[in-house]
Amino acid sequence: MTTMDNSTVPPPFVPKRQVVFQCKVDNRMYKWPIIMLCIFDAIVFIMAPTILLGLISVLWVSPPFLIVMLLSWYLWSKTTYTIEDNVLRLSAPLKSLAINIDSIKKIRRGKFWVERGRNYSATYIKLRIIYDRSGYVYVSPEEEESFVATLQAINPNIEYSSERGL
Repeated sequence: MTTMDNSTVPPPFVPKRQVVFQCKVDNRMYKWPIIMLCIFDAIVFIMAPTILLGLISVLWVSPPFLIVMLLSWYLWSKTTYTIEDNVLRLSAPLKSLAINIDSIKKIRRGKFWVERGRNYSATYIKLRIIYDRSGYVYVSPEEEESFVATLQAINPNIEYSSERGL
Protein backbone atom coordinates (compact mmCIF):
# COMPACT_ATOMS: atom_id res chain seq x y z
CA MET A 1 0.00 0.00 0.00
CA THR A 2 1.38 3.37 -1.02
CA THR A 3 0.77 6.62 0.75
CA MET A 4 0.23 9.81 -1.10
CA ASP A 5 2.24 12.87 -0.13
CA ASN A 6 -0.14 15.87 -0.16
CA SER A 7 2.59 18.45 0.34
CA THR A 8 3.40 18.52 -3.40
CA VAL A 9 -0.19 19.02 -4.54
CA PRO A 10 -0.93 22.68 -5.31
CA PRO A 11 -4.00 24.28 -3.75
CA PRO A 12 -7.15 24.29 -5.88
CA PHE A 13 -7.62 27.20 -8.26
CA VAL A 14 -10.05 29.75 -6.85
CA PRO A 15 -11.15 32.33 -9.40
CA LYS A 16 -11.22 35.97 -8.35
CA ARG A 17 -14.63 37.31 -7.48
CA GLN A 18 -15.69 39.88 -10.02
CA VAL A 19 -19.04 41.69 -10.17
CA VAL A 20 -19.96 43.81 -13.20
CA PHE A 21 -22.73 46.44 -13.25
CA GLN A 22 -23.97 48.10 -16.43
CA CYS A 23 -24.56 51.83 -16.69
CA LYS A 24 -28.24 52.78 -16.65
CA VAL A 25 -29.06 54.98 -19.65
CA ASP A 26 -32.02 57.30 -19.01
CA ASN A 27 -34.02 57.69 -22.23
CA ARG A 28 -35.36 61.04 -21.00
CA MET A 29 -31.94 62.49 -21.80
CA TYR A 30 -32.63 61.78 -25.47
CA LYS A 31 -36.35 62.55 -25.75
CA TRP A 32 -36.14 66.32 -25.15
CA PRO A 33 -33.33 66.99 -27.66
CA ILE A 34 -35.20 65.01 -30.32
CA ILE A 35 -38.46 66.86 -29.57
CA MET A 36 -36.60 70.18 -29.80
CA LEU A 37 -35.04 69.09 -33.11
CA CYS A 38 -38.49 68.29 -34.51
CA ILE A 39 -39.79 71.72 -33.46
CA PHE A 40 -36.70 73.38 -34.98
CA ASP A 41 -37.14 71.42 -38.21
CA ALA A 42 -40.81 72.41 -38.44
CA ILE A 43 -39.96 76.10 -37.94
CA VAL A 44 -37.18 75.97 -40.54
CA PHE A 45 -39.44 74.16 -43.00
CA ILE A 46 -42.29 76.65 -42.54
CA MET A 47 -40.06 79.73 -42.74
CA ALA A 48 -38.14 78.59 -45.84
CA PRO A 49 -39.00 80.55 -49.01
CA THR A 50 -39.61 77.36 -51.01
CA ILE A 51 -40.56 73.80 -50.08
CA LEU A 52 -37.41 72.44 -51.71
CA LEU A 53 -35.13 74.80 -49.76
CA GLY A 54 -36.96 73.89 -46.52
CA LEU A 55 -36.56 70.19 -47.23
CA ILE A 56 -32.85 70.59 -48.02
CA SER A 57 -32.34 72.59 -44.80
CA VAL A 58 -34.06 69.95 -42.68
CA LEU A 59 -32.10 67.13 -44.33
CA TRP A 60 -28.86 69.08 -43.84
CA VAL A 61 -29.28 69.54 -40.07
CA SER A 62 -31.21 66.50 -38.78
CA PRO A 63 -29.07 63.47 -39.80
CA PRO A 64 -25.80 64.71 -38.19
CA PHE A 65 -27.70 65.57 -34.99
CA LEU A 66 -29.35 62.15 -34.88
CA ILE A 67 -26.01 60.42 -35.55
CA VAL A 68 -24.44 62.28 -32.60
CA MET A 69 -27.39 61.30 -30.39
CA LEU A 70 -27.14 57.61 -31.38
CA LEU A 71 -23.37 57.60 -30.87
CA SER A 72 -23.81 59.16 -27.44
CA TRP A 73 -26.40 56.56 -26.46
CA TYR A 74 -24.15 53.75 -27.73
CA LEU A 75 -21.12 54.98 -25.78
CA TRP A 76 -23.11 55.33 -22.54
CA SER A 77 -24.59 51.86 -22.93
CA LYS A 78 -21.05 50.40 -23.07
CA THR A 79 -20.05 51.94 -19.71
CA THR A 80 -19.47 49.36 -16.95
CA TYR A 81 -18.63 49.38 -13.25
CA THR A 82 -16.52 46.39 -12.22
CA ILE A 83 -15.86 45.41 -8.61
CA GLU A 84 -12.92 43.04 -8.40
CA ASP A 85 -11.07 42.24 -5.19
CA ASN A 86 -10.77 45.63 -3.50
CA VAL A 87 -10.95 47.86 -6.59
CA LEU A 88 -13.86 49.59 -8.32
CA ARG A 89 -13.13 50.06 -12.04
CA LEU A 90 -15.23 52.55 -13.97
CA SER A 91 -14.85 51.82 -17.68
CA ALA A 92 -16.26 53.90 -20.50
CA PRO A 93 -15.21 53.57 -24.15
CA LEU A 94 -13.18 56.81 -24.01
CA LYS A 95 -11.95 56.81 -20.38
CA SER A 96 -11.51 54.66 -17.30
CA LEU A 97 -10.80 55.06 -13.61
CA ALA A 98 -9.80 52.69 -10.79
CA ILE A 99 -10.75 53.47 -7.19
CA ASN A 100 -9.61 51.54 -4.14
CA ILE A 101 -12.81 50.58 -2.31
CA ASP A 102 -11.15 51.11 1.09
CA SER A 103 -10.70 54.80 0.17
CA ILE A 104 -14.44 55.33 -0.49
CA LYS A 105 -15.92 57.41 2.30
CA LYS A 106 -19.46 58.23 1.20
CA ILE A 107 -22.03 57.47 -1.50
CA ARG A 108 -24.82 59.97 -2.02
CA ARG A 109 -27.83 59.55 -4.30
CA GLY A 110 -29.28 62.69 -5.86
CA LYS A 111 -29.52 65.13 -8.75
CA PHE A 112 -26.15 66.80 -9.28
CA TRP A 113 -24.53 69.27 -11.64
CA VAL A 114 -21.77 67.17 -13.12
CA GLU A 115 -18.32 68.45 -13.91
CA ARG A 116 -16.36 67.39 -16.93
CA GLY A 117 -14.14 64.37 -16.46
CA ARG A 118 -15.97 63.05 -13.38
CA ASN A 119 -19.08 61.72 -15.09
CA TYR A 120 -19.58 57.99 -15.63
CA SER A 121 -23.36 58.37 -15.45
CA ALA A 122 -26.15 58.60 -18.04
CA THR A 123 -29.14 59.47 -15.84
CA TYR A 124 -30.58 62.49 -14.07
CA ILE A 125 -30.44 60.81 -10.65
CA LYS A 126 -26.87 59.72 -9.95
CA LEU A 127 -24.71 58.24 -7.23
CA ARG A 128 -21.87 60.52 -6.13
CA ILE A 129 -18.95 58.46 -4.82
CA ILE A 130 -16.60 60.43 -2.57
CA TYR A 131 -13.18 58.83 -2.13
CA ASP A 132 -9.70 59.73 -0.83
CA ARG A 133 -9.53 63.27 0.55
CA SER A 134 -11.49 65.22 -2.04
CA GLY A 135 -11.98 62.95 -5.05
CA TYR A 136 -15.45 62.22 -6.33
CA VAL A 137 -17.11 60.68 -9.35
CA TYR A 138 -20.68 60.16 -10.58
CA VAL A 139 -22.11 56.75 -11.56
CA SER A 140 -25.52 55.32 -12.42
CA PRO A 141 -25.61 51.52 -12.18
CA GLU A 142 -28.77 49.72 -13.27
CA GLU A 143 -29.00 47.93 -9.91
CA GLU A 144 -28.21 50.72 -7.44
CA GLU A 145 -29.08 48.86 -4.24
CA SER A 146 -27.02 45.83 -5.17
CA PHE A 147 -24.11 48.06 -6.24
CA VAL A 148 -24.08 49.95 -2.93
CA ALA A 149 -24.55 46.74 -0.92
CA THR A 150 -21.60 45.11 -2.69
CA LEU A 151 -19.36 48.10 -1.96
CA GLN A 152 -20.51 48.22 1.68
CA ALA A 153 -19.85 44.48 2.05
CA ILE A 154 -16.22 45.12 1.12
CA ASN A 155 -15.92 48.39 3.08
CA PRO A 156 -18.54 48.65 5.87
CA ASN A 157 -17.38 52.22 6.69
CA ILE A 158 -19.02 53.62 3.54
CA GLU A 159 -21.87 56.00 4.42
CA TYR A 160 -24.90 55.98 2.11
CA SER A 161 -27.47 58.78 1.93
CA SER A 162 -30.12 60.01 -0.45
CA GLU A 163 -31.65 63.41 -1.15
CA ARG A 164 -35.19 63.84 0.13
CA GLY A 165 -37.88 62.62 -2.21
CA LEU A 166 -35.61 60.50 -4.41
